Amino acid sequence: MKILDYIRKPYPVSQNKWALILVISLFISCFLVLFQPFGLQNMESGKKILLLAGYGLVTFIVLLIDICFIPFVFSAHFREENWTVFREILLIGWIVITIAAGNYLYSILLNIVPWKGISGFFIFIGFTLAVAFIPIIGVIMISHNALLRKNLQASRELNQMVREREIAAPEDDPELLITAENRHQEIAVPAPNLICIESEGNYVTIWFVENGMIKRTLIRNTLTNVEGQVREAENIFRCHRAYIINLSHVKKVNGNSQGYRLRLRYLDKEIPVARNYSKLFREAIIHNS
Repeated sequence: MKILDYIRKPYPVSQNKWALILVISLFISCFLVLFQPFGLQNMESGKKILLLAGYGLVTFIVLLIDICFIPFVFSAHFREENWTVFREILLIGWIVITIAAGNYLYSILLNIVPWKGISGFFIFIGFTLAVAFIPIIGVIMISHNALLRKNLQASRELNQMVREREIAAPEDDPELLITAENRHQEIAVPAPNLICIESEGNYVTIWFVENGMIKRTLIRNTLTNVEGQVREAENIFRCHRAYIINLSHVKKVNGNSQGYRLRLRYLDKEIPVARNYSKLFREAIIHNS
């Protein structure tokens, strides 16, 4: 597989951020205390163990900023649907550089090493790379491949269910009345004809079939409000923060390391299933097949 093709593949955004922060911080503290690499064994101080463990605290603070604060402030850039192996590697590279900067500053302030200007900073980047970067890249590749295999297998099983027993669209399903937030606009759609509802900022786009033709209507409302208007209808399922789908129109389930992506009848686009909806989606397919 070409490297460029590999790094463009989807990659899940970490949801266990606190666990990741704690594991990496504790690993660095324990590694430095136990092995004392890079000349640290020659350090003379009555508080040597405490000072070495302090590198883990610095790492904890840096990771808190890099993994929690920055993604919160720049959330649009960290959406899972846009996240790839390449972006994950870039994030890890940034984390390594900022951890090196934090540890270098810590070392200077506590007189653990003498000030050596920018060259000292690059030395600390090299030390940090040696300790953390290669193992983390290995974890990224192993995690990506494991998730990919798992979701590909699950998607094959779901596709078999979809092919063998198509999800029926109940004939007695009610007509759905979807209204705008200001109540000045409304659209009535027979539940079996609804394909999906997509959130677009302060608006939602409703995709449906009418007289054999695909139609779409844009109304001002939030997806959460619309979900409350359609949730009683059978086969209507919210699969993502931006999508509500009709399970009866699912024609194919694709899998990647992030989870499932759906192909619906009549639509020439893939619909993502968010990881926190994956289990419920699988159960809904099994139950309604």
